[in-house]
Amino acid sequence: MTRTLLRNAIVLTMDDDIGDFARGDVLIEDGVISRIGVDLTADAHVLDCTDKIVLPGFVNSHLHMFQTALRGYWSDALADDYFAQSRTGRDAIFHHYTPEDVYWSEFVGALQNLSAGTTTVVDTSQCSYTPAHTDAALDAIRRSGIRCVFSLTPVMGHDAAPTYNYPNDIRRLAETTGPADTGARVSLALGYLADATDFRVARELDLPVFAHINNEWFGRALEELEGEGLLGPRNTYIHCLGLQDSTWQAIARTGGKVSLSCFVEHALGMGAPAIQSAIDYNIPAGLSTDGASLGPVDMFSQMRAAFQSQRNVIHESARKGPPENAKPVTTRDILRMATLRGAQAAHLDHLIGSLTPGKIADIIVLNARTLNTVPMSHATGAVVHHMDTSNIDTVIVGGEIVKSHGRLHHVDVDAALTELTRTAENLVRRSRYPDILLTSCRHFP
Repeated sequence: MTRTLLRNAIVLTMDDDIGDFARGDVLIEDGVISRIGVDLTADAHVLDCTDKIVLPGFVNSHLHMFQTALRGYWSDALADDYFAQSRTGRDAIFHHYTPEDVYWSEFVGALQNLSAGTTTVVDTSQCSYTPAHTDAALDAIRRSGIRCVFSLTPVMGHDAAPTYNYPNDIRRLAETTGPADTGARVSLALGYLADATDFRVARELDLPVFAHINNEWFGRALEELEGEGLLGPRNTYIHCLGLQDSTWQAIARTGGKVSLSCFVEHALGMGAPAIQSAIDYNIPAGLSTDGASLGPVDMFSQMRAAFQSQRNVIHESARKGPPENAKPVTTRDILRMATLRGAQAAHLDHLIGSLTPGKIADIIVLNARTLNTVPMSHATGAVVHHMDTSNIDTVIVGGEIVKSHGRLHHVDVDAALTELTRTAENLVRRSRYPDILLTSCRHFP
């Protein structure tokens, strides 16, 4: 049996039955959290976590990791720019991805998430132009060591898309990918929009569904699927912008989950993030980063965007009229969205998301003796308001230390970045879209 003891940490468990510790220890045995307490003793490898915060790994409940090759490409874009240039017409950039482009984007994207303390991602990849593209994505994810729910997602806006065996290729993938309930590092899901076929296949194979519900029209389509008995607790709905109360009621009634991308939703001008509606209807809501081409892929940025979004809703409501019953979120609420609620949105909360004995040891250690945190008077406030990726000291996935002292283990990061740079340059060149280093993408053709 392998044992690791995290000692003398501020421990934020995200488990209300256990509580938090101003000074506590976490014992990991064979990849599982065994005990949490004070002054634990064990024959174990000891990590001194004095002046550090230990908490569950972050969960990114929706991202398009294959877009890492286009990181920042649409920094100035609004939604119409992004959707038109990425997938509309044969020259759209996404349609020029090769399996090699997908591989290096997914691999570096996964490393970036791990390095930033995100131990689990839901990769709604949109890169499955051929089985080779899909396999390249999965090969890269497995090599990285990150925990991933890989949501097989159709490509959009390309006349070659129907030639791919979607969604039935999920059956081939299931032969070599273990179910999440076994603790497999990579598991499967399905979906992109409110599509009855996707929902039925997922129900048949007992897979989660991740569906983009970007506006009221998609919300109405979702309500129709409830009438067909296709909504349920294994469904997660992404964005959920501008929905009617009837749609929120359908989601709540059927036990659905929500994934919010507050930073990108604001940046693209898609609408006000739905954080308050999720709270009002008591629907578990995780945080997510959406496209790697659109904004930061770290949970610190997302937590701050979510906190500010909900606080702004409260302020605007008070300004317009009598105060409503809604209360401002706390930093603990937001940190829970980045951990346990994210695990619920990923349908993995029985395995991860809190420091609970018996759960898989997906854990991060944050350095709190730094210029951006000392003196620390508020633990969750320090994480949500003041920390950033430079505070990520140690990352543990399934009990395995994949990053320590601020450095990833067992990977040549520089070599991976070189490969990504090469494939990204080729991708843009093939698409005939401009190099936009000094150009606003709003001026694109």
